[in-house]
Amino acid sequence: MAAAAFARLACCFLLAIVVLVGVDAAPSPTPPTVPASPRRPSGAAFYPEGRDRPHHYRIASEVVHYSGWRKVIRRSVVRHHHRHDDEDDVTTQRQEQTVIDFDVIDQTHSTSGAVIIFAWNSTSKTATIVREYMPGPHRLLSGLAAGIVEDDKHSGEKGAGNGESKSLVAARCELEEECHLAGGKWYQLTEEGVSVPMDKYVVTEITPYLVIDPQHVPDPRPLDAEEDIEIVTGVSEGAILRMIREGDFTLVGGWGALLALEKLREIGQLP
Repeated sequence: MAAAAFARLACCFLLAIVVLVGVDAAPSPTPPTVPASPRRPSGAAFYPEGRDRPHHYRIASEVVHYSGWRKVIRRSVVRHHHRHDDEDDVTTQRQEQTVIDFDVIDQTHSTSGAVIIFAWNSTSKTATIVREYMPGPHRLLSGLAAGIVEDDKHSGEKGAGNGESKSLVAARCELEEECHLAGGKWYQLTEEGVSVPMDKYVVTEITPYLVIDPQHVPDPRPLDAEEDIEIVTGVSEGAILRMIREGDFTLVGGWGALLALEKLREIGQLP
């Protein structure tokens, strides 16, 4: 019994030496890895307190300083905060408020935001994009079909009375106008009911869509008077990524394209 106990002790001692000096031992089996989910399940509590986080800002007033195709609003916001004063070893707390003025951009007509659409051909594995003059950067740039959701215009369109959201109705209209495409299988690229603010100082929020295998429309809706759009077909994933890196897409267009490419990988359209 003593010999057996000693033998067991010796084995333990040798094993400890192996671990300490790093002598190669038989590799332990690698535990299986669980692939990460490509998208958080709908309804998951990513925002514990809701998408609109509580804050201490209040809009005090808004004045339109300019109104044309867009309008510039001087928005005065009151920020409430607490101030701590230390006097005679006594800490007192009092609430103060500061008024801050911002210039924000909004649309001039009644709107429910904007839409952007990435059109994909599942056979050729290519996209249809647009190329047009963009007055802000004063350049001819690539992008995606996009437009404003006009409440008056799109409320009366086909599909508006069949349970489709106004943003989806607007997306169908913009795709036909700018890419001469219609139909196909549609995916909203944000969670249901979610639109994304365009910019820190812009009121408009955008809903991005992916459409797979829309068909050519021989007699499409007319473009708006100020639009002069070139339709570019057969654009590969690699070409789109290169355009984004080289600055040939606007920030919003690149964002919409990247979301669409991610969705295409998720549903097996891309490796």
